Amino acid sequence: MPQFRDKRQIARRKIITQIVIFVVVFVMLSLGLFLSPASKFLSLIGRPIWSMKNSTVTSIGDTSSLLRSKSSIIKENDQLRTDNAYLTSQMADYKILKDENIALKEMMGRTSSKHSFLLANILAKPDLSPYDTVVVDTGTNLAVTVGSVVYGNGNLPMGEVSKVMASTSLVTLYSNPGKVTNATLDGSNNSVELVGRGGGNFEMKIPQESVANKGQFVVLPNSTTVTPEIIAIVEEVTGAPSDPYKTVLLRSPINIQDLKWVEIEK
Repeated sequence: MPQFRDKRQIARRKIITQIVIFVVVFVMLSLGLFLSPASKFLSLIGRPIWSMKNSTVTSIGDTSSLLRSKSSIIKENDQLRTDNAYLTSQMADYKILKDENIALKEMMGRTSSKHSFLLANILAKPDLSPYDTVVVDTGTNLAVTVGSVVYGNGNLPMGEVSKVMASTSLVTLYSNPGKVTNATLDGSNNSVELVGRGGGNFEMKIPQESVANKGQFVVLPNSTTVTPEIIAIVEEVTGAPSDPYKTVLLRSPINIQDLKWVEIEK
């Protein structure tokens, strides 16, 4: 047992001696003893230590810089995405406003000077309102009255105001099923009665001897505007020659689903 204890003490002294030697060398190098006659020897011993120290410091610095760089890039990317989303929404708003501005200018350019109009926005179209009617955003607040003619695309009559509320109005289209509208067959001055069939479609009866050709217009009577106020366009003429009347099928020149604005005659 004493012999084993002596071996352990000898090993412990050896380790302590190595540590002391290492510390002494390190301190000497740190104090600049490389200027002494033993500088070559000390430099030879110290170079690996210095290299290890510099490599460790550089590695730590590079790692820290890399982590900061990645964090900065992620933050910048997030900001760029936010800015891009904002600019995209702004461009969408700009395009909508630009398109509306162009459409309104075109509508005002087509409108006849015979009438004074009130511009109204469509709130509900036939897919959301009762069949072949639309709801607009003007009413008694802007002096809208029942019976006023409503125009689409500038100068095309599409219906009449049938009900007025405080800030909205119901417009019944000429093509409303069963609605009868007095009109004139363009080019012949023949008075006709248009009967709505729904969905922008009409029909009318004319004497067998009267002529109605595909593409011919039917207009509001007593129109004094330069451009005829077209209600419908002839699509098809049916009926046997022996019948006293021919049936004429017509369609509206307006696609209500394409409209956003209408003009109400004051």
